[in-house]
Amino acid sequence: MEKRILRLALASALAIAFTLTMGRVTFGDPNDDCHRRLESDRARVDRDAAKHGQNSSQVSRDVARMDNDRNWCRSHHADWDHSTLDIGIYLKH
Repeated sequence: MEKRILRLALASALAIAFTLTMGRVTFGDPNDDCHRRLESDRARVDRDAAKHGQNSSQVSRDVARMDNDRNWCRSHHADWDHSTLDIGIYLKH
């Protein structure tokens, strides 16, 4: 019985140690997530603008999605490159 309890305690301690060390990797960095989201949105806006024109409904939809992702970044206290993503076609009109 003591051997079983000792094994359980050791296994629990190892599980907690691995969980704590890997927790940050699992949840990710909000700045990385924000950057990935906004870069994806920027590429989508550029692609649709080239294909359908800057004033198309597809671009308007993409810009609205980018605006939602900017709000996500703000709510998760993440930052992004304002000098490249908060200009021209990338802003909601």
